[in-house]
Amino acid sequence: MTTAEPEAVSEEALERYLPIIDGMIAQPFPAADFDDATGYGGPACRVRVLHASQDFWDDEYHRALNRADAEMSADLGALAAALTVRWGDPLTVDLWSYLEAGFDGKRAPELIERLSQSACSMQVWPVPDSGRWIGLTVGQHDTELPLELMAVVSRTPLPAPDAAGQD
Repeated sequence: MTTAEPEAVSEEALERYLPIIDGMIAQPFPAADFDDATGYGGPACRVRVLHASQDFWDDEYHRALNRADAEMSADLGALAAALTVRWGDPLTVDLWSYLEAGFDGKRAPELIERLSQSACSMQVWPVPDSGRWIGLTVGQHDTELPLELMAVVSRTPLPAPDAAGQD
């Protein structure tokens, strides 16, 4: 079985996912919390799973995981490059630090806390003249479960780069 070159996959990702991200930025937030097959959110945020890989229950040697990780990383890189052209360099948020702080009883904003349970970091851009920010990350809820390329749009304050910046 042959796989597509990362550049081709990334170009397809731009064509497929940038319109979704633009739509997320433009659309109003839902009045009530929701959690469905496409993602989750509520009155202040929306998280959309742009792409989910297969699961990895039968991937004893991690070959499928490694392929999926390379594909997701390429897609994330292409999307991040496109958003950087629009809005400048992103802020990198260390989600892992928020997860660790939670172990010590410190509370993070609900959105950041939930994201930290599946992803280690997130790239974030403030969206000019909108009062919103957009974030991109790849996460996985457990080693056997799919990798997920996620886009986040929120009108909450920008997250601090790490949990130490939260007070």
